[in-house]
Amino acid sequence: MDKHLLLAIGGLLTLAAPAAAQDDFEKRVAGKTAAEVNKNIQVLKTLPAIDLFPAMQFMAASLGVSCDYCHVTDNTGRWPMEKDDKPTKITARRMLLMVQRLNAEEFKRENAVTCATCHRGTQRRTTQPPLFDPAAPPRFVPATALTEKLPAVGEVLEAFVAAIGGREANEKIVSRSYKGTLTPAGGQPLAFDVLEAAPDKLRAMVTTAEGQTVQGVDGDVVWTLDGAGQVHGETGLEAIRMRRAANFYKNLKLAELDPGLVVTGTQTLNGRRTIVLEGTLPSRQVERLFFDAQSGLLVRRLVLSPTPFGSLPEQTDYEDYRSVGQVKLPFVVRRSGAAFSNTQKYDDLKVNVPVDPARFRKPETK
Repeated sequence: MDKHLLLAIGGLLTLAAPAAAQDDFEKRVAGKTAAEVNKNIQVLKTLPAIDLFPAMQFMAASLGVSCDYCHVTDNTGRWPMEKDDKPTKITARRMLLMVQRLNAEEFKRENAVTCATCHRGTQRRTTQPPLFDPAAPPRFVPATALTEKLPAVGEVLEAFVAAIGGREANEKIVSRSYKGTLTPAGGQPLAFDVLEAAPDKLRAMVTTAEGQTVQGVDGDVVWTLDGAGQVHGETGLEAIRMRRAANFYKNLKLAELDPGLVVTGTQTLNGRRTIVLEGTLPSRQVERLFFDAQSGLLVRRLVLSPTPFGSLPEQTDYEDYRSVGQVKLPFVVRRSGAAFSNTQKYDDLKVNVPVDPARFRKPETK
């Protein structure tokens, strides 16, 4: 199975390691530098080892490429990251030194200049300004620039809960089953099944001609079963994202999950005015929530995940809300990040379905 298929489920590209190796990764590298953990590190020697992979993700996303743009694999599928076989890796080192020098000499060591500054998602740097787009939606309008008084955070969140059926009706739901298709950008629709159970269990499976890839959350345990039957643990940003997705009553607990939320302004999305809330999660991720000013529904969630070089964006749009019993749920979910984009469409969505807890447990490694 194509390793990039995990983008369709997980979002950020995860180079999965065997479960035993990856599950204790954070413990093994705690307090160590990238040079102490990895071979042939020549530029980012003092970078904390735990931050190396997010830094690589940021660079790859800035150029719109994958890991194999600079790195090689051997005939076993292993990634010998220490090898310098590709000229692009040598160039990347030179570019990193240039960026470090600019930030140190001109911007007091802040990350004012990054790979994204010039590349803007392409392999070749961009030197010309963008063309004017008359169809571009109005930009974000900060609350301080508005003459009207915007609703308080609590009012916005209460309106959302009411719009999805109310707190009481949603608290009566203990499981959800989604069946439909997942379509990667430029690809063909794939069968997609999601099963959720309160309070923190999730199982998402995508099926292709080559097999099935499954991601699961069982409380604190986050795992992936790839098409080759290999089981992998998940750590870092991917584990954080999956655990948030598995929080069954997250829509009722937005203020609890992000206690620093504030109303920052308004923005027009698809011709409709939204109220924008922003806060910083315990993971240091910046979260922006966009609520339709008329319906009260959450229509977009933008998360900016910190890396040593800058923030990685991931955007989720929620569309086609429909009633399922006494509650409302989106039947179309569009997800996009710096390195992926996909659309999830559901034609069979049920609540309070029978659930076997064993379906969420991490499979044994074969």
